[in-house]
Amino acid sequence: MFNRRDLLNWSGLALAGSIIEQTMRPLKVKAAGNANPRGTARNCIYMALNGAISQADCWDFKQTRYTPTDFDMQQLTPELSLSKTLFPNYAYWGPRVSMVRSMKASELVHFTGQYHLQTGRALNAAVGKEIPGFGTVIASELESQRKNSDTFPVYMSLSLAKNRVGSIGSGFFPAKFTGVDIDTSVVFNVFSAENGGSTDLLERRYEAMKILSEASPTGLGAKETEYRAYYNTAYQILDDKRWWNLFKVDEQTRKDYGSELGLNCMLAKNILATNAGTRFIYISDNTQWDHHAYIFDHSRPSNHYTQCNNWDRAFTRLVKDLESTSGHAPGKTLLDETLVVVTSEFGRVPYMNNVAGRDHYDQTFTSLFIGGGVKPGRIIGKTNADASKCIETGWDHEEHPYLDNLVATMYSALGIDWSKTVDNTPSGRAYHYLQTAPIGGSEFLSGDAIDTLFV
Repeated sequence: MFNRRDLLNWSGLALAGSIIEQTMRPLKVKAAGNANPRGTARNCIYMALNGAISQADCWDFKQTRYTPTDFDMQQLTPELSLSKTLFPNYAYWGPRVSMVRSMKASELVHFTGQYHLQTGRALNAAVGKEIPGFGTVIASELESQRKNSDTFPVYMSLSLAKNRVGSIGSGFFPAKFTGVDIDTSVVFNVFSAENGGSTDLLERRYEAMKILSEASPTGLGAKETEYRAYYNTAYQILDDKRWWNLFKVDEQTRKDYGSELGLNCMLAKNILATNAGTRFIYISDNTQWDHHAYIFDHSRPSNHYTQCNNWDRAFTRLVKDLESTSGHAPGKTLLDETLVVVTSEFGRVPYMNNVAGRDHYDQTFTSLFIGGGVKPGRIIGKTNADASKCIETGWDHEEHPYLDNLVATMYSALGIDWSKTVDNTPSGRAYHYLQTAPIGGSEFLSGDAIDTLFV
C-alpha cells in the first residue's frame, strides 16, 4: 500500500544519497575563457532512450535488404525520410527537429552507456565515486538565479532511479544539488491533489534528528548538514500547493500521452509550466528499446514498432503542449524557452543478426533536438549507405561529437560555460565540465558544444 506521505521513499529525494561523505568547502571553479555560451534556453528536457534506437531504421533511414516492407516511408526533405508506420505523427515534428547523425559512443554495454548518459563522460574507476551527474552541475550553476518563491529543486528527474545505473548523485558537489527523482509508475497515486498534503511523517523524523543532535556532545557529524537540507527541502516541496497540483491530471490527458514515457513527458511539461524553480529535467525511458532479437516482429510484446509508436505519441504531445503554453518571457512559448534533447546510449548495428535483431553499435548514432534556440530542420553529419560509418561530421571538427559534446551543448543553451573546471576535488584531479582528454581514454575529444544546431 502506498502512503502519500512517503515522499522520501516514492519520490526518491536523493539529497542524502551523496556518494562521498564530506564537509564540503566552497568549490574552486574557474573557466578557461574559450567558450561562448549561447544562453538561448531557460529550461532543458533531456530524454534518454535506454537501450538504443535503431538509427538506420528510424532517424537516419537507409533502405537495405533488412528494411521491413510495411514501413511506408515518407520523404520530408532531401535529407530526411521517416516511416509513417513507426512514427504516425511524423508530419508534425519531423520538419521541425534538428538531428545530429554523426554521434559516436565510447561504450557498447548498458551500464557504462547509461553512466555516460547521466554524467556526460566515460566511466573511470579511478575517480568514479566523486563524479556528479551533469544535472547536479546545472543545478549548481543556476542556483544563483532562483527566486524566493522557488521551492522545487533546479534539477528533477523522472524514473531515473529505475535504470541500470540508478541515480548517480551529486558526487563531490554539495548534496543539495542532487535533485529529486520521481517514479511516475506510483507517484500519481501517492501525490494527488485530491489527497491534499501531510507533513506529519517528516515532522516526526525531523524532531528525532534534533533530539539526537542535542543528546550528542559532538552533534551528528558531517551528515547533519545534509540531513537538515534533506528534510528542509522536503518540507518546502510538500508545503507548496503547486507540488500537489502537478499530479492533478484528467484521464483523457493521461490517455493522450500514452505509455509510461508519456506520463514522464506529461509530468515534465507540468513541472516547467508551474515555474516553481525547476529548470532541468532528465527523463529516463527504461522501456524495452534493446531489441537484440525480433526487432520487427509484430507478434512480440516488445518490438521497434511499439516502442517507436509510444515515443512518437509522447514526444508529439509534449512538443504540442510546450508550444501552447506561455513561457517565462512575454511573447515566448515554453517550447521557445526549452531545449528538448532525445538521445540513446549508442546505436544499433546496420545488419540483422541470426535472431532477427540488431546488436549494439558504437560507430554512429543519432540525437534529436528541438526548441530552446535550435534552428529547425538541420541535419548535421552524414553516414554512408547503410549508416555503418560517418562520412561527414557536420561541424568544425574532424572528431565525432560524443555525448560529452551533447552535454556541453545543453550547458551552452542554458548559458553555462562548459570550459569550467573545479580544482578542489577529493582526489585532487581537476573536474572538467567537458573533458577533452578522458582519463584512460584512447582518443581526444573536441572541446566544443555543437554550435551548428543554432546557426
